[in-house]
Amino acid sequence: MNLRKAFLLAGYIFALGLTGVYLVSCKNHSMKGMLIFTRIPVDRFNPDGDGLSHDFPGSGLMAVKPGEAGGPEINLTPGFYSACSPQISYDATHLLFAGQKNEQDPWQVWEMDLKHKTSKQITDFKESCFGPAYLPGGRLVFSREMPDTGTGTTHTLFTMNLDGSNLQQITFHPDDDYVSTILRDGRILMLSKQIFPEQGEIKYLAMRPNGTKAQLFYQGEKGTVPGFRVYETADEHIYFIERKTGKNKKRDIISIRYNRPLHSRVNYTAEISGNFYTVLPLPSGDMFVSYRPSDNQAIALYHFSGEKKSIGERLFGDSKYHILDPVLVEPYNRPRKLPDELNLTYPTGLIVCQNVNITSLPDTASSSTAKTTKIEVLGLDKSLGIVPVEDDGSFYLKVTADLPFRIRALDDHDRVLYGPSDWIWVRPFERRGCVGCHEDPELVPENVVPLAIKTWPVLIPVDTTQSLKNVQTFKVSDMK
Repeated sequence: MNLRKAFLLAGYIFALGLTGVYLVSCKNHSMKGMLIFTRIPVDRFNPDGDGLSHDFPGSGLMAVKPGEAGGPEINLTPGFYSACSPQISYDATHLLFAGQKNEQDPWQVWEMDLKHKTSKQITDFKESCFGPAYLPGGRLVFSREMPDTGTGTTHTLFTMNLDGSNLQQITFHPDDDYVSTILRDGRILMLSKQIFPEQGEIKYLAMRPNGTKAQLFYQGEKGTVPGFRVYETADEHIYFIERKTGKNKKRDIISIRYNRPLHSRVNYTAEISGNFYTVLPLPSGDMFVSYRPSDNQAIALYHFSGEKKSIGERLFGDSKYHILDPVLVEPYNRPRKLPDELNLTYPTGLIVCQNVNITSLPDTASSSTAKTTKIEVLGLDKSLGIVPVEDDGSFYLKVTADLPFRIRALDDHDRVLYGPSDWIWVRPFERRGCVGCHEDPELVPENVVPLAIKTWPVLIPVDTTQSLKNVQTFKVSDMK
């Protein structure tokens, strides 16, 4: 080999080495500061649809650099038929998402290492799983489609470790439940809709990650439906999309305050034409929004001024694709890790009501002066018993753990005064209390000891052979 050929060969090898270093460095380059969103072919998603979950066939996760409109887009999921619902980890190093490897596969939960752009499958069920979110302590929560067992197909929340171990079911009512966000106080905020025995209103419920103390957090005005994704800011504002029902399906940006979610609603876009689909609040007070100016356009990503309540410049968009669910690859404060006092080997939980006569529900009996003297506990297909309430309106129940039930108030003539309530459940060894029957969640209980807790709780169900048409009245004294 002559000297010239040796130099050429050395130069070629050096160039190959530089190329390899460049490719590796690109693959391992940090994605912090980038924007990730779901991109969906326009012919695979109906922007006017009423569906609750995000399961977009043919979708993919894309990453772009904010402030570089028209810049390159990185396809993070080229090996997936569908991928959506991105959720950033607290340290911004990983990403949860729902994905389908192949068209016929059920949706499963995956986690991506953002540094190396590699993904691992976490769930592996015959049923589809949607909307994953990180929980403190190396766990995640997600919604899983459950087979029809007589109440209709439901979507139920589960938690598990990030390595796929320690699976636990945490919702037990016949509802469709989807994770909306993890509140800074550590609770799961979920979108929930009752499907049995009749279709219910769509609302946000807040619940601890162990499935305890689920309660109403927000329900919109009549004729409105809250959206799937929710974002909470450091100043305790909570942002989401809310759509109108009926012929006018306009979708607006809504905010509520954490400390008074039922009484602090603000509509940011009531005077703006077009529809909004997702909103990402920024530390500056502005927002990135998925917005569709008119019905003949695709959903694109825009800047939005929260202070001026005005739509800004178009950031990213393509007439062939809709853009939803933007998330920033930035670290954020981990929500509080709540204590878990459950004992999963315990067969029951306790629930006490201070005064069933405190209610926000209208009377359904013929007499408005009727007083509640007993309650009926209703199961999925039978009455679980009728229990007299104490003179102060209190009752105290020991209920089979994880058994869904509803309560309705009766008078001396067995007329229904209130209810039935929404579905309730208690977890093993849970202690749960309420002020009244479907009372205002912001109501503070009186500083009194209910008469009911001075005696033994009534065991529910009192007789599982009862039918709804043939129930028996039980006295508290009979259960001691």
